[in-house]
Amino acid sequence: MKPLKLPKEEKEALIHDLQEYMEADHGVTMGGLAAEQLIDFMIGQLAAPIYNQAIEDASKTAMDRMSALEEDLYAMKISRKTRR
Repeated sequence: MKPLKLPKEEKEALIHDLQEYMEADHGVTMGGLAAEQLIDFMIGQLAAPIYNQAIEDASKTAMDRMSALEEDLYAMKISRKTRR
């Protein structure tokens, strides 16, 4: 899996949010470089598990839709009427 690369604006917003969070909730002042390095580390640690969960969710959704399609196709079958 190739490394996740965020757009510059998105990464800058995350850095800002992390700095605000650390200051407000933990009383820790974090510089931009430290925040960026922490975000890069967390992305590296979380990318695979999040990706794998997304694949599992997509697979379940696809299976659910296939099941519904099979039910719809079965309902569309024409049965042969019996003669009386």
